[in-house]
Amino acid sequence: MKKLFFVLVAVIGLTTAASAQENTFGLRAGFGAAFSPELSYQRFVGDINRLELDLGMRFRRNITRNTGDDATKILYPGGPTLTAIYQWHWFLAGGFGVYGGPGVQLSIPAWHHFGLGLGGQIGFDYQFDAPFQIALDFRPIYNVIGQFKGVKEDGKVRIGGGFDPSVGVSLRYAF
Repeated sequence: MKKLFFVLVAVIGLTTAASAQENTFGLRAGFGAAFSPELSYQRFVGDINRLELDLGMRFRRNITRNTGDDATKILYPGGPTLTAIYQWHWFLAGGFGVYGGPGVQLSIPAWHHFGLGLGGQIGFDYQFDAPFQIALDFRPIYNVIGQFKGVKEDGKVRIGGGFDPSVGVSLRYAF
């Protein structure tokens, strides 16, 4: 009877743990041409398929702004971004996982321009025994339109297309 009880508790516990970790929510910090803190949400939509949605803000570094004879470096707040990525996720041994997939990014790079980027994401994650997940990823995005290119001498913002890769570190709560 004790064995049956422990088997039943183990099965219920594993089933609850598996279903309880279909969603994650937390923070992602992206580092590249810009620093991008993001709120990150992931949801499994199949056995190995997952959707990731990130809402963030981009801060461009080392933007040169010409002010007369002097050029100054500034931290430019680029604007909000919304990134959606469809991922294939494979579980490895010991809580580790690997994932990758295509995505799209919508942005407002200078607060009055619209941006569209296409790309993807590849990465590794680790699910702790506690309901937390950490991840390291690479997200190359090609901005078809709307990448922030800097500030002109007259103070106007330059916008164009271009490659915008970033490396991200995430900490999420699994539920």
